[in-house]
Amino acid sequence: MTDILTAKQVDQLLDALSSDDRFRDLFSRDPAAAMEELGLPAAFATCCAKTKTLASKEAIRSSRAVLEAQLLGTLAHNPHSLDAG
Repeated sequence: MTDILTAKQVDQLLDALSSDDRFRDLFSRDPAAAMEELGLPAAFATCCAKTKTLASKEAIRSSRAVLEAQLLGTLAHNPHSLDAG
């Protein structure tokens, strides 16, 4: 498995996080299960492991360019913008 998210994978994740309440709930409870639901390896959930309170759908939409840049980096990078805090 690569340690880099592809642009397609980032789009899938951000689309779901910015529009799907059921997915957002799953992601908040179990990021690995949420990633698997999108067809991504559960290991990709580590990129968001430090997110305590998920940002709103609107905040994710308005920060999409920044989030894409962050998520296209290595899994060790934490996309702080997903965190509402």
